[in-house]
Amino acid sequence: MNILAINGSPKGRRSNTWRLASAFLGGIAAQEESAHEQTPAIETLNVSDLDIKPCLGCFSCWSKTPGTCRIHDDMRAVIEKILRADIIIWSFPLYYFGLPGPLKNLIDRQLPMSLPFMSAGTESGGHPSRHDMSGKRTAVISTCGFYTAKGNYNGVTDLFDRLCGKDGYTGIFSGQGELFRVKELSGRTDEYLSWVKKAGEEFASGGIAEETRAKLEQSLYPRDVFEAMADASWGVGESGEREDPGLAFTRQMAALYRRQA
Repeated sequence: MNILAINGSPKGRRSNTWRLASAFLGGIAAQEESAHEQTPAIETLNVSDLDIKPCLGCFSCWSKTPGTCRIHDDMRAVIEKILRADIIIWSFPLYYFGLPGPLKNLIDRQLPMSLPFMSAGTESGGHPSRHDMSGKRTAVISTCGFYTAKGNYNGVTDLFDRLCGKDGYTGIFSGQGELFRVKELSGRTDEYLSWVKKAGEEFASGGIAEETRAKLEQSLYPRDVFEAMADASWGVGESGEREDPGLAFTRQMAALYRRQA
């Protein structure tokens, strides 16, 4: 089994979302080793390390050089890896209710993978794939800085609904993403990551169970606690004055412990 993990965060492996993706990949690997006694081949692409220029909209890949982009950069190799993969994992933070710019460039540059002809099989219009993608499985993993993922991922799900089909991918979207880097909160975040790993195990064996899905949809902390911690984390007051870092941290922890008192 070949797994391609595409890390679309500009922070690379320092990404909070990558913590979730790593746990998910760990679950897939554990299940494959248990069921088939073999370790899957996992390749990670950090988009921040790649040279991928924006699409020019020239459509050379549809007419002059069918299936091949005129731009000579890393995208040609990325397409080859996508075509070889059995499972594709997309990992990225939510940027302004959508994808980080470099990752959107990568997706735009997949145009050579489509045929130019209109497809009658899609309700609102589309183009058929140049390649047989039917055997591939896809997971989309993302975190955002709001207290919940609900209502904030419409742009992302609309995009992947078109790319993969509404039932053609598994999505894990989590709010409160910045908390995954706070070591003082590791008790709660590690618990959540254990459920992400379990989701990876279940994904590898067929699909994520309802109980696991329910755990993934739970907030790390209640809205009032998270938003108080998030507001304090910036280290500035409402009028723009800088706060002492120690005071800002104290305010964050106070928001948590007041709730527990």
